[in-house]
Amino acid sequence: MVVSFSSAPLQLGGQAMGAVTVCTDITDLIQTQEALREADRRKDEFLGVLSHELRNPLAPIRNSLFILDRAAPGGEQARRAQAVIDRQVGHLTRLVDDLLDVTRIARNKIQLQRESLDLTNLVRRTIDDHHSLFEKGEVHLETALPAERIAVHADRTRLAQMVGNLLQNAAKFTDRGGRTQVSVAVDEVARRAVIRIANTGVGISPELLPRLFQPFAQADDTMDRSKGGLGLGLALVKGLVELHGGDISAHSEGIGKGAEFIVRLPLDGESVTHTPTPVDLSHRNRRVLVIEDQADGAQSLREALELCGHQVEVAENGPAGLTRARAFRPEVVLCDIGLPGMDGYQVARAFRADEALKDVFLVALSGYARPDDLLRAAEAGFDQHLAKPPHLDRLEELLSSLRKRSPNLGPTS
Repeated sequence: MVVSFSSAPLQLGGQAMGAVTVCTDITDLIQTQEALREADRRKDEFLGVLSHELRNPLAPIRNSLFILDRAAPGGEQARRAQAVIDRQVGHLTRLVDDLLDVTRIARNKIQLQRESLDLTNLVRRTIDDHHSLFEKGEVHLETALPAERIAVHADRTRLAQMVGNLLQNAAKFTDRGGRTQVSVAVDEVARRAVIRIANTGVGISPELLPRLFQPFAQADDTMDRSKGGLGLGLALVKGLVELHGGDISAHSEGIGKGAEFIVRLPLDGESVTHTPTPVDLSHRNRRVLVIEDQADGAQSLREALELCGHQVEVAENGPAGLTRARAFRPEVVLCDIGLPGMDGYQVARAFRADEALKDVFLVALSGYARPDDLLRAAEAGFDQHLAKPPHLDRLEELLSSLRKRSPNLGPTS
């Protein structure tokens, strides 16, 4: 307990008769001040880490661009430079996605697309997707997955994201020659599915363990930050697990003694049935209009689509896009939302109101991909929504499988 004392003399007729003393418990005030100072310190640390993590990929990207300007087209140097750019852009994209997801969870803006699915099969597929991380780090990966299905009512994409983040964490913090074990089982008493991911890695200090799942908690605070990351992965996993009605815990005997993460999810009594709808991926060239005010983004997207065989035109704003569309007659319009003057929502409404353009397939391009943003785009007349930067393979899949206009707005990254 922290106590504050204050005293004042008690006088009567100008003579001191005693004193009045006030004793106040200020424990809560002191704790609040300390919490604010700690939050401010963590914010400053996070901004420093964010700056470091964003600058790290920029250096190899810039170096690789320098090489591409001078290397022989199609040569080994050019291919290596292109691979570096691809890896580093992927890293930047994951950083931004993690930041957005943690914010969405904190603001209760994530909507789960639940279905009855087989947890065992999902974990097996996610392990396959991340197996190369363990091979590259020379970490032995052991699995104990049951033969039978374990049904849970969950969002397939988000559940794979949870497991993937925990696998990445294990691969990152386990030294060469170490071991990671993944198991899935059922707790019949609690009626819960249990995922365990244990490793023989660097371990977790007792000081960090209580705040391990807080945003921006960093196990690697060395100057070189050899492990990298923003400290958001475990906070994101915790948020997603809790959205599914589950819980997550971590255990470690200390530094150098490995760690274990345990996820518990409610079981689903329904049988698992998931039959994916076949998609016709036969390639077909499209007439595509890109409406984007950011010149580099518009031109690079144009060139990428032209390399895939599409005929592409570019407009730098909404009115220019409508004018260009009347002459070009595109099948698909990729429209930025944050356009100056006439924004993307107004552009979509103008297309739908124009008899000659109303059947064009409209795709929103936006850095905002919250449920409210998707709803607003659908109400404006967009058929699809792609989060920036659009994944070109998925964009090509969308263009290839397009048939007649049929609004099917959903989150796509």
